[in-house]
Amino acid sequence: MAFPPTKLDIRPGLPHTALMKRIGILGGTFDPIHLGHLVPAQYACDFLRLDSLLLVPSASPVHRPQHHPASAEHRVNMCGLAATALPRFEVSEIETARPEPSYTALTLRSLRDALDPRVELVLLVGEDNLPLLHTWWHVKDILSLATIAVLPRPTPCPPDLGPLRAMLGGSAVDAIIARRVPGPLVPISATHVRSRLLAGLSIAGLVPRSVADYIAAHRLYAPCSPDSTTTTQSS
Repeated sequence: MAFPPTKLDIRPGLPHTALMKRIGILGGTFDPIHLGHLVPAQYACDFLRLDSLLLVPSASPVHRPQHHPASAEHRVNMCGLAATALPRFEVSEIETARPEPSYTALTLRSLRDALDPRVELVLLVGEDNLPLLHTWWHVKDILSLATIAVLPRPTPCPPDLGPLRAMLGGSAVDAIIARRVPGPLVPISATHVRSRLLAGLSIAGLVPRSVADYIAAHRLYAPCSPDSTTTTQSS
């Protein structure tokens, strides 16, 4: 017998039922993955009571089509190393295995079709990306396929959610904001990590040790590295 997805209630302490599983989805270029991704994601696992969290490295992110300082293979490998130390974290190659650009709606549809209908998908969106959500491809489909929760990220000023409210309606946006994960603001970006590597500086404390060792072993982001190109802004 198939059971419909259970609506997400994010009140801390809410018990699971045997008929429900929650999987968090965190996508990104992860170039490289760093503690600014992992610390808020771990807080999300606890606050949202996620059974597991999928890290989904993008293949050809449509919002940064020219951004590929490290290959998809390296980025997947670094995510795998980071996930090893975090029990509920896993890595999905669902986007890097596709030849077409990475659209969140397509990824969620593929996961929805492949998973038991009792599984609820929770899409984690960084607070800095929330003002751009209305520009995402088929954003209303995204809302029908997953519950959106917000990860805390440092932002220079309060986000302008006017365009998002105009598209989705005030109550829908208020519900998304209500699912903001309480946690520390971790002021680390992939741009900062790469710039330190280009300058020959240590990245200790910015990425997991296993990821730092991998970067060093493969000379990623180093000047003239085969996997390095011009550094561009990314989270």
